[in-house]
Amino acid sequence: MPVPIFALAAAAIAGVGLSYALSTDARTRRSLKKRPVTPIRGLREGELVRVRGRVLAGERVLEAPLSHRPSVYYLATVDQETGRNHWREVAREERFVEFAIDDGTGRIQVIMSVPRVAVVSDHHTRSGSFDDASEVEEAFLRRHGLKSTNLIGLNIAIRYDEGTIEPGEEVTAFGLVRAEIRDGQRVLVLDAPDDGPLLLSDDPRAVHG
Repeated sequence: MPVPIFALAAAAIAGVGLSYALSTDARTRRSLKKRPVTPIRGLREGELVRVRGRVLAGERVLEAPLSHRPSVYYLATVDQETGRNHWREVAREERFVEFAIDDGTGRIQVIMSVPRVAVVSDHHTRSGSFDDASEVEEAFLRRHGLKSTNLIGLNIAIRYDEGTIEPGEEVTAFGLVRAEIRDGQRVLVLDAPDDGPLLLSDDPRAVHG
């Protein structure tokens, strides 16, 4: 039986989306790796630098929606099976808050105004024919206007993926050093350059590259 045209289109769209995400992550890692790491102590306002160190959470900390891990950044996605071994992304949730990086020589606040993040996706679950969606998965689906079952009540094959950047985790970031006055004190912050996003990753290939 010929494959329906709409099925082929869905598979193509899913493939393009996945390829784009992977290529964006790869570009982010390459951009970070090609720049030398600069110690935080001695940074000067106006410099474009790459720093590396441990995440220090600020006043606000997020709870990742699928794993409930404390985080300063998370990306959670849901893919639905559209055909045999073909998947389509149907939901994407990305959130972030300001945090600091400490490299042992000093610390700098990271402003997540325009970030491009290559995060390690390390939490994976599924629901489907013989595996009902958990309460956590159902809650995430509802938030995005989705259900784990079809019109006749049968489970849909769904996979859930999540990556987080957590307090204490080692990361690397590239951006523009600025100075701000906070509570009467001069504080250095790392922000997005004028011509592009702030780059950030917890992927060991970028952190230690």
